[in-house]
Amino acid sequence: MSIMDFTQLHDLDDINLLDHWEKENPLADFVDPAAAYLIDPPIARKAGILPFAWNQGTLCVAISRPLNTAQNSLFEKLLENIGPVRFYRTHPLDIVLAQEYVYRHPHGDKKFGEIALEQHRLTPEHLNHALIVQNQSGAKLGQICVAANLLTTWDVCEILHYQTGIATISLLNTSKMPRDPQLKGIWDLMDEKSWRQYEMVPIRVSNEELVVAVTNPFDGRGRAHLSQLANKRIKTLLTGQRDIEYALSIQYRDDNLALSKSYLVEQDPDNSAIKTVTKPQMGWFIGMAVVITGFLIWHLTLTLTIISSLFIVLYAFLVGYRIWIILQGTRDDNEMHITSEDIAQLDDKTLPPYTILIPARDEAQVLPTLMQALDRLDYPKDRLDVKLLLEEDDTATIEAARQAHLPHFVEIVIVPVSDPRTKPKACNFGLQKARGEFITIFDAEDVPEPQQLKKALLAFQRAPQNLACVQAKLSYFNAEQNILTRWFTAEYGSWFDLFLPALYRNNLPIPLGGTSNHFRTALLRQIGAWDPFNVTEDADLGIRLHKAGYRTAVMDSITYEEANSEFVNWIRQRSRWIKGYLQTWLVHMRHPRKLRQKLGWRGFIGFQMSILGTPLMFILNPFYWFITSLWFMTHWQLIPQLFPPGIYYLGMLNLLVGNFVFTYLNAVGAAKRGNWHLIPYTLFAPVYWGMMSLASWKAFIQLITRPSHWEKTMHGLVDWHKVVPEDVPSPVVAINSK
Repeated sequence: MSIMDFTQLHDLDDINLLDHWEKENPLADFVDPAAAYLIDPPIARKAGILPFAWNQGTLCVAISRPLNTAQNSLFEKLLENIGPVRFYRTHPLDIVLAQEYVYRHPHGDKKFGEIALEQHRLTPEHLNHALIVQNQSGAKLGQICVAANLLTTWDVCEILHYQTGIATISLLNTSKMPRDPQLKGIWDLMDEKSWRQYEMVPIRVSNEELVVAVTNPFDGRGRAHLSQLANKRIKTLLTGQRDIEYALSIQYRDDNLALSKSYLVEQDPDNSAIKTVTKPQMGWFIGMAVVITGFLIWHLTLTLTIISSLFIVLYAFLVGYRIWIILQGTRDDNEMHITSEDIAQLDDKTLPPYTILIPARDEAQVLPTLMQALDRLDYPKDRLDVKLLLEEDDTATIEAARQAHLPHFVEIVIVPVSDPRTKPKACNFGLQKARGEFITIFDAEDVPEPQQLKKALLAFQRAPQNLACVQAKLSYFNAEQNILTRWFTAEYGSWFDLFLPALYRNNLPIPLGGTSNHFRTALLRQIGAWDPFNVTEDADLGIRLHKAGYRTAVMDSITYEEANSEFVNWIRQRSRWIKGYLQTWLVHMRHPRKLRQKLGWRGFIGFQMSILGTPLMFILNPFYWFITSLWFMTHWQLIPQLFPPGIYYLGMLNLLVGNFVFTYLNAVGAAKRGNWHLIPYTLFAPVYWGMMSLASWKAFIQLITRPSHWEKTMHGLVDWHKVVPEDVPSPVVAINSK
């Protein structure tokens, strides 16, 4: 149906715009320029039409003569997303005078680029480049120029003011922030996501009028919706996008902080690590301790023999599991091949907004690396929504970020100081500000492959809807720095090229990596996002996704990280990882029967082997190393009693085969990535395992004393420019499907 029947003009209500102009109330207060500019001035003048206000959710439009069929179709298209439209009949002279007033600026008919050029905000070369990008991406010229650091968001605001005559307001000065108590009711009309989506904030309210600040005067959907909710006429001011973000951060600071800590706890308390051990679990552990103590008092040797035998059998299962992993990881699997030709077929105009969260606590020294890595990303910069998450008391990194001339697609988000001081809490805080349809995390020192976002997007498009996460592979750009980084790199090869693909292929629960995992934003919010009290929030999230019926893909797009090259730094990081695995096991084993029902027997056993088995092996190793050494040194007769013949040979098999398996696993992982030069260093892996045991015992102690304490890893110890290869392997995605 037409927006109006142009033959029925006489049925419309009359309005006298000239009468309003002649009274003390100026016309600019009655005709909202932001409404008027919903239609290009030349078209409005030719048709004798003028949108002049939003009133109670309806766009009010004055018209002086009937529209012809072509004009009617044109206005239907222009106003189709606005909502209800009400026409008023007015005198042609009123329309002309009102148009002359509201379009009085001689620049109203000029294009954005022309004004930017005239004001020397852009050079001709920059404008031509931006127009080429606009033709490719379909984005607004202002967004393109801001993303390319050619203009600031306030430059865009001033150009729009020059073009439309709409007054501007700066919101970056805290003293100027509106504190009207009456605005609380207006804020409550929409949630933060809607205010952010419409890039609009309320400024002032009266009985009849609501003043709002917007970034785009030509998009009236938000104001139409707000006018309907508030039942008021809307008056518009212009501001910058950074101003909007700042106003929203002030308004929702406390709410965001509370949700970043409590959302999962309130939504799904059984899956939260806010309590390391529940009362039933504590009762079970105490009961086991009492029973074991009683048996030790009753018969020490027999009890120790049984315990030792059980652990050796368990260890044998873990070794067998790793052998199976090697076999599965080296077999052909169902892969999704994403070629450069596939990527070339993507239309940049259709790419969705993509949010990147970058938690960067005490990372001032790696910001230059981070910015260059982001600049290398092959994704329309106007579609990037990068949140640099900085702790409120980390003044060094905040100052470095402000001095770094960050691209305008990077927003500094200040995370208020509160416990727990963890990466997942910061990510939850940033998630609430995310505008992207998809979201990923990069660590501050990460150097992702430039086409990683597009590859992840294609993986989501080609996979079933239950694909919740696409995990990129991780490697280290400083593998050759010393023997520790060589061991670390070989270990990562076995983890991301053998272990994880084997889990995906067999539909087993998988612990995600802490970076370069890509999600559907809506689904991530639905699942409860990250657990702020779990220090391996990535592993925990992977298990929760699997329990909820979602699947994950592994993408052969590499993100290069900085391997720990210092022993103490490595111990801090590894102990945190192992502590988090123990946390994750305790959380998900609160209801073993329910967990088994959700995961199935295969998934349940796989969970035990991956999440508990990994740290348990390294906790047990020192005992058996000590007992073996003690026997060779003293031949103490108690030791043979602890190992009956069958158990003795099984233990010997564990020692010989287990050492070979874990060494071979790292060697194959290095070989699959073409890191042949690392294979000789895997022969010294037992030294690395000793370090793992040290970290595991530290993790076990901290699990009791400081369960949610985040051991910070120091970065910036090497220059990635000297070591990151320009090319990475061709993209392959292994899909985990039922």
